[in-house]
Amino acid sequence: MLKQNNDIASGPVKPASATRPFSFFEWMVARRYLGATRSGKGVSLISIIAFLGIMLAVAVLIIVMSVMQGFRAKLLEQMLGLNGHIFVQLQEDDNPDAFLPGLDSINGVVNAAPLIQAPAYATTPRGGEVALIRGMRQQDLIRIEELTKPENVIAGSFESFGAGRNGGNQIVIGVRLANALGVGAGDGVNLTTNGGRETALGRIPVTTKTYIVGAIFEVDNSQYDSSIVFMPYDQAKRFFAASGAPEQIEVRVADPDRFADLVPSVAEVVEGRRLTDWTRVIGPYFDALEIERNVMRLILMLIVAVAALNIITGLVMLVKDKTGDIAILRTMGATQGAIMRIFFLSGALIGVLGTVAGVVLGALFVTYIDGIEAVLSQLTGRDLFNAEIYFFQNIPAEMQLREVFTIAGWALFMSFVSTIYPAWRAARLDPVEALRYE
Repeated sequence: MLKQNNDIASGPVKPASATRPFSFFEWMVARRYLGATRSGKGVSLISIIAFLGIMLAVAVLIIVMSVMQGFRAKLLEQMLGLNGHIFVQLQEDDNPDAFLPGLDSINGVVNAAPLIQAPAYATTPRGGEVALIRGMRQQDLIRIEELTKPENVIAGSFESFGAGRNGGNQIVIGVRLANALGVGAGDGVNLTTNGGRETALGRIPVTTKTYIVGAIFEVDNSQYDSSIVFMPYDQAKRFFAASGAPEQIEVRVADPDRFADLVPSVAEVVEGRRLTDWTRVIGPYFDALEIERNVMRLILMLIVAVAALNIITGLVMLVKDKTGDIAILRTMGATQGAIMRIFFLSGALIGVLGTVAGVVLGALFVTYIDGIEAVLSQLTGRDLFNAEIYFFQNIPAEMQLREVFTIAGWALFMSFVSTIYPAWRAARLDPVEALRYE
């Protein structure tokens, strides 16, 4: 019995009945109970397992949510940076120049530009690829910073884009499309679309013309880098004249999330032309990503809850191992509340330390995720993050403080809840029954 008392404190201690709630005495006993004793060597092992479980669960939740948020943010940034936010569908005889001054004068509109967008088939002696042609004016194209920044221009330049008769014959293509076609800046590419000019023998079924690659861009998105071709607007009108590709006006706004505030003003300028916006074009895709993100958060939070429940196992065994100590504390004057707080603190310490360690581990993993992916890819001999599948060259990860606080708060809540029942059981232990067989 004296040996058990030595586990509680070395030397004289303040009577438990005189201590304040969560006093130093209760903290000291709770900390000592987390370690192994001669009569219960498995207690510390279970505490370590519970600690590791919470740490890994919190870290995994932070990593997964950061990657999903980074993927969504980067994809949204690229799509909204390379595409407009409000689209005006022009009628057959409309002249876009009649609407541009009015659209540019709307407060919140960054730029309004005429646009022709249609598919075509690009061929060279090296092969062929399907491409999406975007006919734009040179002054509108160079305003797309995500495309024309020096680090995005792989070869050539945008200076001569649109120069010459009917817009000239220079085009701008993505780096992956250029590699697939085996061309560089200054090389020729044949573009083919359905519909052609009228001849004495009838209409030619296709239109084919050779264009010169004026510049090659890379925006770190495989979908855009492998399919987009920018063509001068005037040249696109002639190239797609027979195929009937529709013309539209692409309106870019300062805040894409608040584009709806500008729709009435845009509708007033274009006088009843049909309007679409980016949420109808790419919105369903991001809605699906958000649903997937919420479901993943729920699943991983359940894993955190399961990890926190391991604390119950450790505390139940701790209470069983410390039955004699509990009885001695009670005979010294410790209240049921003091006993309950001691064991509550023992479990809470595991939860707090595991949560803090999980946040640190998750933050480090997110910070160095590209290096970790590179090492794992080299060790396994496989590309674990294929740009053809995930669109990006590197793993996007963005840690949000609000998300981290939510995860940490949930882990702490489950840890505290898990300690209540074992601590209550310890507090209700009858000291007479506990000491009967000691």
